Amino acid sequence: MKINSASTAHRIVFVTGKGGVGKSSVAAATALEFARQGKSVLLVELGSRSFYGSFLGLPVTDVPVLWRDNIQVARWDVEGSLREYITHYLIFKSAANMVLNNTVMQALIGAAPSLSEIAILGKITAPMLNDWYKRDVDVVVVDAYATGQFMTLLRAPRGFAAIAANGSLHRQSRAITKILSDAALCEYRLVTLAEEMPITEACEMAVSIQAETGIQPDIYCNRMLSIPDAPHSQRFAPESLFEVQMQRIRERQISSLERLAQSGGGRVSTLPMVPLVHVNTMLERLADALVVCQGSAA
Repeated sequence: MKINSASTAHRIVFVTGKGGVGKSSVAAATALEFARQGKSVLLVELGSRSFYGSFLGLPVTDVPVLWRDNIQVARWDVEGSLREYITHYLIFKSAANMVLNNTVMQALIGAAPSLSEIAILGKITAPMLNDWYKRDVDVVVVDAYATGQFMTLLRAPRGFAAIAANGSLHRQSRAITKILSDAALCEYRLVTLAEEMPITEACEMAVSIQAETGIQPDIYCNRMLSIPDAPHSQRFAPESLFEVQMQRIRERQISSLERLAQSGGGRVSTLPMVPLVHVNTMLERLADALVVCQGSAA
């Protein structure tokens, strides 16, 4: 199966991380980062329920809705993606609806565990696989599943290609695997916190992503406190108990960050703790930090 070249296809940026680390906020800030560069962006969240609907105050569905200049937001779930996937193969939408409403299809999904993931990835990568599938954006930022489920998603095409030994599904699964391993088309951003459990999972996840795709993910350590360093003799003698606690948290964060940097899992950048006074203000601040991170990496 032919894959469109990087010069004609848009870029895909996957954002993942352990639940509760601010993955979705960083994904939205990533969309802002690219929009500031003058690129048109589609911010996609995966799942049956929308986070951005309430977070951004938008009527988010599978049809992209405008959020900011150059940024649209959509939500893609398994059923909708599978319906579209089957429609493309059966040609007639009415036929797809009939099959999807049939219990035989549900049994097929149960018998082919990777089919749901292939449908989602097939939708994400469709413009690279099919000349007739048009998506007029420069970047697709995917607010992807949390770490464990995300690895299931990434591994699905390779596993499905092995099961479907030949035919169109085999060829498409192999093509999707190739796209996911192409650094000119795909980027992986792994969000974590400077705490023991998230750091441990991030280290393991970074190794797994690189092993599966050959691409080293960029790691973003979110919600880092910014406290001016003080001499060690003064470090535990600030003016208030609050300052004592903040300094201790900061020291634990620095220790965790050093552990993350020594893991060799990928380039590590930090994002600040931003008080949620207003959603747009918070996301703008995160986008500012992402721009600085990219500038320092250049």
